[in-house]
Amino acid sequence: MKRRDSTPEVPIPETHAAQQVAYAWQIAARDLRFTHPELHAQMTDKVRKLLDAQVLDDPAIEIQKLQAEHTATALVSEGLRRELDELRQALADAVPGIDAKVPAAEAARLRMRQLIDAGSRGSGLPAPAHKRGADPAELAPSRDVLQAVADGTRNFTREEREWCVGEAMVLTGFLKTPVQLIEEGEPALAKILLDAQA
Repeated sequence: MKRRDSTPEVPIPETHAAQQVAYAWQIAARDLRFTHPELHAQMTDKVRKLLDAQVLDDPAIEIQKLQAEHTATALVSEGLRRELDELRQALADAVPGIDAKVPAAEAARLRMRQLIDAGSRGSGLPAPAHKRGADPAELAPSRDVLQAVADGTRNFTREEREWCVGEAMVLTGFLKTPVQLIEEGEPALAKILLDAQA
């Protein structure tokens, strides 16, 4: 009478390399039983759960899925960052006058506080200079402001940017449109004006 073996049949890997990897893991797992019994018990439970699953995913496919999720998340994150930058710029245009050395998040909080305070007083914010009929010379940023913008430590207010674009168009002999000047960035715009003052 043939004795039935109660241990399940272990599938033999198709390739020699896969077989060697399987044996190496088997030896390492046996060692863990004596050196780290708690970890061995956790791994045993994990393996039992994996073997109960109908299909085991190839780790390479799992990595590809994770990479695709990471790429999608990065794209969403980049879109949100751009939107945040646009909102901060709109806030800076609406409430200028915060020191450029203040971190962007703190500057946004200060500007929001000014908006809330102005709203609760019912007086609102003072009208921007270009709506008060201010002298255009008052809108011109100082050399220090131009240098700070050129260095990337400060942004123009909306009024300063509009004045600088008009001035830069004149200085470049109308060879560049306002859109081109704005696309080149505020530091490049400030440098045009700084070079003209030198």
